[in-house]
Amino acid sequence: MNTVEMLSQFKEVAEQYVKALEGYSAEQFTKKPAADEWSLGQLYNHLIQSAVHMQIRAIEQCASGNGVVGEGKTENGEKIIEAGKFPPIAIKVPDSPEYTPANPDSTEEVKHNLLQLINQVRELEPTLATISPDQRMPHPALGYLNAAEWYQLIFMHFVHHLRQKEKLDAFVQA
Repeated sequence: MNTVEMLSQFKEVAEQYVKALEGYSAEQFTKKPAADEWSLGQLYNHLIQSAVHMQIRAIEQCASGNGVVGEGKTENGEKIIEAGKFPPIAIKVPDSPEYTPANPDSTEEVKHNLLQLINQVRELEPTLATISPDQRMPHPALGYLNAAEWYQLIFMHFVHHLRQKEKLDAFVQA
């Protein structure tokens, strides 16, 4: 899949997230199914923060020439990037201050941040062709990815969390 297609698919899935914001009350958006599970608001914040602070930051590092040359993906990384999607499994990480997203103040705040992210991803796409594919940054599970692969992860991550969003939607509607 080329980066124009990635952008198109990202915008499509991100718009689903934006549209869904209209249907949540403040209580629904911040309600957690259990103490060790995320609310819808935390899920949205996770997606936005991961894109901005991990995926886009890695792309910027590759663009600046500060990536690593010569390192590759893990075997799992190869499979996941080739498939263009994460396996349909829940990945549970322990709660921690640096990983667990905060509940947002409002759906309006999240909508603003999400629309800003969509713009940022759109503006980033034409620059990807100018970044050497030899510049790579490490992903904790997938190995060293180049800028286009990090860009692909933005879309893949949003799609991966749709199942979690559906479960949370059912929970808050019950």
